[in-house]
Amino acid sequence: MIYVTGDMIIDEYIYGTTTRISPEAPVPIVDLTSRERRWGGCGNVYNNIVRVYSQAQLACYYDNNNSYMFEENDNHKFYLTNKIPLKTRIMSNNRYMSRIDDEEHIKSTELQDDIFNHWNMTENGVVVLSDYNKGSIKDPQKFIKECKGKVLVDPKLSLDNYKGAYLLKPNKKEFEDYVGVCKNPKELMAKAQLTRDHLELEHLVVTLGEDGVLLVGDTIEHYESVVEEVYDVTGAGDTFMAGLALGVEAKMSISASTRAANKLAGIAVSHNGTYAINGDNWIEVIKDLI
Repeated sequence: MIYVTGDMIIDEYIYGTTTRISPEAPVPIVDLTSRERRWGGCGNVYNNIVRVYSQAQLACYYDNNNSYMFEENDNHKFYLTNKIPLKTRIMSNNRYMSRIDDEEHIKSTELQDDIFNHWNMTENGVVVLSDYNKGSIKDPQKFIKECKGKVLVDPKLSLDNYKGAYLLKPNKKEFEDYVGVCKNPKELMAKAQLTRDHLELEHLVVTLGEDGVLLVGDTIEHYESVVEEVYDVTGAGDTFMAGLALGVEAKMSISASTRAANKLAGIAVSHNGTYAINGDNWIEVIKDLI
């Protein structure tokens, strides 16, 4: 079983066309053609997982403004709070024009207080913590220590907060915010090894954008980016996290899991908006890895 929790985010997309400039200010006028809302954050991680592997559960907050998007069942446990983050992206003529964030820090504590009662976790389970620093998980250290199973973390806070996790996956900016700017690949690898040891992690995975991904465990491995064409990077980190979880749950090696996640993220960025992978994508990326 794969368990997913953390910060639910609503990704709203407003699509339109632009043919003129506003007479009120030198900005383009967008003529609305359609709009939609999708799960982002931990919801996007879950969607990427459950479309490949049905044995997954999700626990997160929701609010009344988006209640129509949340229907509780055996695989979902939702907790009502005042407001969850809404990110509105304006797309015109297939171009990403602007983003509007409407959010406030979640003050509720019910999710972390109750989550271990809701989940019947075992030592063999995989737990994904998708932390966007919106307040859903108040104490990542307590969460990691009390969780049964392997805890995989997509971090937003300082990396010290996730000491002892089975796997920690910062991007390059998040990693350098913790260790300082790395002047070259050799320095990056050295600091990554020290960080893995200092934080008592089984594995540290640093995503490097167009420079690929660095995996640090008992050995250090680097994989090149596999992106053919970048259309929209929204949600690529969520897809990568889902790929790691799927690989670990399938008892693949961490090397194979990371390479699969890297390929899946490449598929995600070639699509418009928050894209969720499917079973065909999964089969395609792992056929040469196992």
